[in-house]
Amino acid sequence: MAKPGKSRRKVGTAPKSKPRRRASIRRSKAKSGKAATLEGFVLEAALALALPIKPQWLPTIAANLEANLHFAALVADFALPDESEPAPVFRA
Repeated sequence: MAKPGKSRRKVGTAPKSKPRRRASIRRSKAKSGKAATLEGFVLEAALALALPIKPQWLPTIAANLEANLHFAALVADFALPDESEPAPVFRA
């Protein structure tokens, strides 16, 4: 039986934690455009996943994400003919 004042959590649920603030990482609102949007996305994703990010790495992570999104757009925009089929799987 649970002690008074202590709540029992259901099996398989994560304990509740306080939201952490990342004020030291936040950039000034003077920055605008795609870089600010990507940096904001990186910050929010890091907060959601509880990943620590050092402030000096934020521009590099945003630049890497921008490059990955560019390459993903190239692959997604590549038109394939309707007759194309996936390659067979070869096993040695």
